Amino acid sequence: MKVQRVFTLMLLFFVLSTATVVASSIWGDYDGYSIARVYVNDRLEDFSSSDVPALIVNGKTMLPLRSLANSLQGLVKWDNSNKTVSLYKPNVHMLVAQDIGKDYSLKTPFGVVNQGETISFVVFTQVDNLRTSVSSVRVSIESPSGVQVVTPVVKAMNGQKDTFWLPVPFKDVSFDEYGNYVVKFEMKLDENSNYSVVSQKLILSK
Repeated sequence: MKVQRVFTLMLLFFVLSTATVVASSIWGDYDGYSIARVYVNDRLEDFSSSDVPALIVNGKTMLPLRSLANSLQGLVKWDNSNKTVSLYKPNVHMLVAQDIGKDYSLKTPFGVVNQGETISFVVFTQVDNLRTSVSSVRVSIESPSGVQVVTPVVKAMNGQKDTFWLPVPFKDVSFDEYGNYVVKFEMKLDENSNYSVVSQKLILSK
């Protein structure tokens, strides 16, 4: 009876161990660590071949910060001298309207247009809780097929931080495609860094 119990425990341990191995390697391995999948807003994160993927280390999930920050629309600053990384998540609110008053009052805000329509409008962005300086910002409009429909507008910020409002006018924008046009607001920390998207606004063309 004792032998049977020991055998049962050994079999159970083997089954659990096998299940653990299968589960840990279901998405592959990287340098001996199991790869984990990451979803942001139900969308699978697709890390590039140059990125270290999300890994399970000692039962904890380690995430690639810069890639995740891009998905969460944040800014990452790396200080190589101190080996320190800083993550910033400013509050950024974007509004789209046909015009804007001198007192920043919006005139005829909208989010839906007729397919084939050509209109002029203003992208009004409100920023606060920006705890780091930025060198410039960029506003762009991307079609449903991923094409830039206008030349992106770049504004120098000269180290601006904390709080600012920014109206950016666009003239004669054509909404030729059906689907969501994406208005992107990006920030650049310094001249040596890339632009990072910190907010997006959709305009539906139907």
